[in-house]
Amino acid sequence: MASCRLDTDPLAIEADITAIVEQLAEIEHYREIRKTNQHAADSLDKDVAWMVFEQEIKAMRTRLTGLKIACSTASAVNQDGRLITLLQAEEAQASSDRILAHRASRGEFVPTSRPSPSASSVNVQKDLEIRTRVSSNQDEPQRQHQNHAFYLSTAPFSTQRQDELECDARCTACYETFSLSKLVRLDCTHLYCDDCLRSLFLRATKDPSLFPPRCCRQPIALRSVEHLLLQEEIQDFCEAEIEFTTTDRIYCSNLDCGRFIPPAQITFDMAHCLACDEMTCSMCKSVFHQGEDCPEDMALEATLDLARSEGWQRCFSCRAVVQLGVGCHHITCTCQAQFCYLCGSRWKTCKCERWDEHRLLERAEEVVERDALGPMPRQEQQQRVRDMQEDLRQNHECEHSRRFERIEGGGRRGFACEMCEARHWKFILECRRCHLRVCQECRCHRI
Repeated sequence: MASCRLDTDPLAIEADITAIVEQLAEIEHYREIRKTNQHAADSLDKDVAWMVFEQEIKAMRTRLTGLKIACSTASAVNQDGRLITLLQAEEAQASSDRILAHRASRGEFVPTSRPSPSASSVNVQKDLEIRTRVSSNQDEPQRQHQNHAFYLSTAPFSTQRQDELECDARCTACYETFSLSKLVRLDCTHLYCDDCLRSLFLRATKDPSLFPPRCCRQPIALRSVEHLLLQEEIQDFCEAEIEFTTTDRIYCSNLDCGRFIPPAQITFDMAHCLACDEMTCSMCKSVFHQGEDCPEDMALEATLDLARSEGWQRCFSCRAVVQLGVGCHHITCTCQAQFCYLCGSRWKTCKCERWDEHRLLERAEEVVERDALGPMPRQEQQQRVRDMQEDLRQNHECEHSRRFERIEGGGRRGFACEMCEARHWKFILECRRCHLRVCQECRCHRI
């Protein structure tokens, strides 16, 4: 296990947290391997040891996360307090100068010697000098970690310095710089500006792949953005929550309406749309037909025939038709349901093959061609494809729990996100296990 020193250096704390996250990912990878292999006689002892090890790592992560927040708060309080004290001293001096100038303009006596600085001002200056010397000593390679304070520079508090104090953090989504007081810190410690957080909730209201709004797989509470949304927008979000969490959804059969009908408006086989007052059959999803058998939906049957001929699958939850592009047979629908692409059953409840060798080969060729810097000898290309195919076979059920690699330099064509299919020109993120490339938004809000 990497050494997790309780250092107050923000970079050191961040490095320790990163190391712990990677170790937790390794533990999860070990569990996946244990599931596929037969247990040996000593498997119970090993599992207990790994469980204890995981608990210790999680405890250390909690301590480091708390220390990171505490140090950040202490630094802000320390810096702002010192700045305010100095500004007050400067303002008092300026006020004294104005009084003396006013006396001189009236011909009154003005002392030639400047009054001695106040005791508080002297103490502030001395304290700043002492802290600066201690801070410079801590920059040595063999620095001691007993002093857990953050230290200020003796540089003049110019306008630039004040701007740095006010703009010292970046929004995770837009990468713009804001004051910490204007950012919202989520449970995963990522920071968001008001505009990006509001935009995420508004888009999640209409896009089921973004619902529930989340970052790093942790849901974002509505109370975090209630003050940013209009009452109508909050109502729309609550209605979307009911819609996206309903397994067998029913929509109004009126083509001019098509609104979602909540379960509360469904009685037996009749669904009542409050928007247009139309009745819909909850069995066949067509216009309500009391006392008659459900008519055959020719358009739906034509779509299902096409799906069967193309080898597409239908989600058991929302009944959407899904086409597998690349990867294994593990499908995660936009409604978050997980199922087998071959038979449509819930994932890991069937005995179907986990992947198709032909699709695996196509994906390997695609990744090798994508990552190639230029033309390569055919023999080298074939070897890379074989290596990539084996790599994908080992990591076909990747949960993208490890860190992503930032890829830059996409040229004129930029990068294509493999989840939202949007094109980006600055950078793209690549999973180090399965080589999936996604944009920053999908990395935070869709995976």
